[in-house]
Amino acid sequence: MRVQTILLALMLAGCATPAPEAPNVTTGQALAQLACPHRIAEAHAWVNHMPGPNRAPQTLSVDIRLVEATDTAIVLKSSASTGDTLILEIRNAPAAPDPGRLSFREPVPDPLPKKISFFCRGAEISALTMIDQVY
Repeated sequence: MRVQTILLALMLAGCATPAPEAPNVTTGQALAQLACPHRIAEAHAWVNHMPGPNRAPQTLSVDIRLVEATDTAIVLKSSASTGDTLILEIRNAPAAPDPGRLSFREPVPDPLPKKISFFCRGAEISALTMIDQVY
């Protein structure tokens, strides 16, 4: 009986401690992340104004680093993208130019999206709301 009591206490203690979770992850994103074979470690987006501040923006760039350095995936722009939201779909691929990393480039759209959503298997797994300006 004492062993059962200890096991029950340990199980309940595990329930009381919340699992570490990425900040600002919605329930839908958490479920989508479980279904997706790829995990995003970090993502960055920027608008390239090179070679200087008085030049019109040239390129919108998005770089993604996956958790698994050997993951082979590709990223494609979704036709569901809107003026406010650029939707990028991460899909399995038999090979990748740079395993564990994804990149997307396009001429700067007008208007510039306010959000970049990363989708996998039909649902959002992550999003960016900050797009840097590089001069």
